[in-house]
Amino acid sequence: MLKVKTGPTSLSVMMDDLCVIRHTHDDPFVWAGKGKWNVSGCNVSDELSEHAPLVNASYDAARSVIRFSGGDFSLSFHISEREGDLILAPQRSTTGLNRIKLNFPATPEEAAYGAGAQYGALDLRGRRIPLWVREKRVAERMRPHPAFRLSKENAAPSMFPLPFFFTSRNVWHYFDCSSLAAFDFRPSKSYRVELWELPGVIVIGHAQSPLEVVKQATRLLGRQPVVPQWVVDGACIEVQGGAEEMMHVLKSIKESGALVGSMWIRDWTGLRDTGSGRKPFYDWSWNRENYPSLDVVIRELSARGIRSMAYVNPHFSIEGRLFAEAGMKNYLVKKPQGGNYICDMGGFMAGMLDLTHPSARFWMKEVLKSNVLGLGFCGYMADMGNYLPADAVLHSGESAVKLHNRWPVLWAELNREAIREAGRTADSAFYTKAGWLGSGGQTMMASTGDHLASWGRGTGLPGALAASLSLACSGIGLTHTDCGGNISFFLRQSKELYLRWLDYAMFTPVLRVVRGASGAWQYDTDKETLAHFARASRLHRALSSYMRQLVRENAHEGSPVMRPMFMQFPGQETFTRMSGQYMLGPELLVAPTLIARQKKARLFLPEGHWVNLWSGRTCSGGEVSVSSPIGHPPAFYRSDGKNEEMFSEIMRKFQ
Repeated sequence: MLKVKTGPTSLSVMMDDLCVIRHTHDDPFVWAGKGKWNVSGCNVSDELSEHAPLVNASYDAARSVIRFSGGDFSLSFHISEREGDLILAPQRSTTGLNRIKLNFPATPEEAAYGAGAQYGALDLRGRRIPLWVREKRVAERMRPHPAFRLSKENAAPSMFPLPFFFTSRNVWHYFDCSSLAAFDFRPSKSYRVELWELPGVIVIGHAQSPLEVVKQATRLLGRQPVVPQWVVDGACIEVQGGAEEMMHVLKSIKESGALVGSMWIRDWTGLRDTGSGRKPFYDWSWNRENYPSLDVVIRELSARGIRSMAYVNPHFSIEGRLFAEAGMKNYLVKKPQGGNYICDMGGFMAGMLDLTHPSARFWMKEVLKSNVLGLGFCGYMADMGNYLPADAVLHSGESAVKLHNRWPVLWAELNREAIREAGRTADSAFYTKAGWLGSGGQTMMASTGDHLASWGRGTGLPGALAASLSLACSGIGLTHTDCGGNISFFLRQSKELYLRWLDYAMFTPVLRVVRGASGAWQYDTDKETLAHFARASRLHRALSSYMRQLVRENAHEGSPVMRPMFMQFPGQETFTRMSGQYMLGPELLVAPTLIARQKKARLFLPEGHWVNLWSGRTCSGGEVSVSSPIGHPPAFYRSDGKNEEMFSEIMRKFQ
């Protein structure tokens, strides 16, 4: 039941007994201002001409309108209820008002979750989260005016941020916007939401549990579809270096006894040398010199039950045929001064497809249908939806600053449409690293992004787990990691790290290994690692029926495959801020080893009886200390779950 209460200098909005909006003259709900962007390439700064707190509030019950005013500004919201959710729709505002800051009530002990892929602690309290799609390694500089930036941001950039969060009171907040935004969770008595445009709508909901929060919110955020069975039934292995190297990899895999579902041929278009290593040639056509008879190889692999995956992105190397064709057809993003926008992609130059151009979208879909799906590939990585320069000129006439966050959604939509139009929805899939509002209903799988080959809390293996769990809290429930990390810089990746990453990845929906940087440890660097990978692939296959069940639940209900402990067991206070262990569905608890040279692990089991997957020992709920040797990360299954027999069989085979 929605209620609005007013006083001489106050206003509050209640959902049942919960206060979700609180305004007083001394602590206003809204600050507002006028500003404009200063942009240069990927750099964005904010020039604010004026701003003020909207200290006055009134409620027109007959029209269901709340009006806030102060100084020379005013802003009105139409307030309504839909399916139990509170809908705030900006209705009228001072001309030119385009900066707002909203203060939502909070309690000091309250936790906050979500905001897309975040790489630190699961609980966001104490941090300011920028919501601007950007590479973790090459972060665009965004400098909002100090009036709308209380201090420096203290969260890592994210390629998959989302303007959505919920709290440990199970109150969730959704902001329909695409421009730069930020969540400030540092104040003890409020959550501050900073928006650099008026949102289309703000939705506030309340549920009985965190899992119900995500189920409710995915009605707005969208739900990922059911992916083909091969995606979760076997490991995905990256190969590059040409046909000879590919055959060598296949031979070693067969001899190791590994179970492989797909081969990711990243350099099917050819390779080029750059200062930062060898990279694919961005011309999305089969390179027959490096991969002769690739069409035959793809068919032969398919006959053996191994699918082939490709790599594509919306950029074109300037030396390629597709760049010339796209340029001739006027399908590329333009510079402010005219001409095609040519970007340095890390040692080579490329143009960018204009995703707002209808004819360009049609043309690119035909490229995908003919050159990728038509060649026999069953899926691919749809990379780089996060590189739209802020000063780009687009066919639609829209501001690149305002469209920047939506760019990965447009790219995912194009790829989803291409697969659908090709009639390949039953057997094909793609995944992305970048996303925004709407990605949930478009991207089929989400990668947690590029990670350092390290134990770093926010950058390495722990950050990969944190990103999956924060995405789960944001309605993106089907995620995976690049096993081993794919960025080294000056780090020397250790064998132990790679083996521990495999231990984690085998308990995720997709077991995917990448080649990483030159000289990095690989799944086949030595016989012990290859044997470890083979065992991980077999265990992952043994979980496939359970995984497929969870994938269907994610698609139909919004229940994430990997879940934070508090999401599955909301009544147990111990789990409120815990991020080092998680639930794979409702029945399997996993605590991957995230610290180098760790031999024992301390973890917490929920109430009930839990069976150690490796020893068969049954434990009651509470704190336990268990050994964590490589290959046997702490894992427990419910003794009374629906899949107890399957887990028992896994225990007998792999203990």
